Amino acid sequence: MNISNRDKFYIYERDKRRCFYCKKDLKYRQITLDHYFPKSKGGTKEIFNLVLSCKKCNRLKGNKIPINYEEIIIIMFKKAYIDGMIKCTKLIVSNLELKKEIFKVNRIESIKPNFVFQSNNMRFYIIDNTIEKIVFLGG
Repeated sequence: MNISNRDKFYIYERDKRRCFYCKKDLKYRQITLDHYFPKSKGGTKEIFNLVLSCKKCNRLKGNKIPINYEEIIIIMFKKAYIDGMIKCTKLIVSNLELKKEIFKVNRIESIKPNFVFQSNNMRFYIIDNTIEKIVFLGG
């Protein structure tokens, strides 16, 4: 997996230096990153789909899809946006409006070939930790 040291360190701090699953304290050199929604099922290497994991938990989880994956990934997407880890290249709305709509995201519309998040008013297409496209929904 090709992920920058900056992104690894962000995940390390975001997850409070603990395994996401068993909560064991981890030193930076002990970490592995796990695709929360498994790569083999279409999960991407977006920062909000990667969690800190000890080697044992990473191996035990394997390619299982967590029951609460949608809720957790939406929370991590919003946090990554707040923390400045999600960029927006083609801003067609004000920063304030974008922020309000990101906070209103309530579902994952799609995962393959990339994550698509949706609020009641907008759909956000994410590629490489960047909002590449925003679609306004009727209403």
